[in-house]
Amino acid sequence: MTLDNNEKAPANAGQEASGPRYTLEELKEHAEQLFSVKEEVLAGAFFGTQDKLFTVAEAHTKIEQFMKAKVD
Repeated sequence: MTLDNNEKAPANAGQEASGPRYTLEELKEHAEQLFSVKEEVLAGAFFGTQDKLFTVAEAHTKIEQFMKAKVD
């Protein structure tokens, strides 16, 4: 996976449908660079979704939802 300097998570979630798709392992390798989180956070946000491809925007949205989830 090659990442350009300007490849960041988009500001609005409406851009999720387009863009290159990456494996969870590729996203984990660049978690701090792309999402400012450790790869463990990415693993938690994507628990149970192995072997799928995601755009950077989809990953960013999923991480935000995970971080805002209420803990009982």
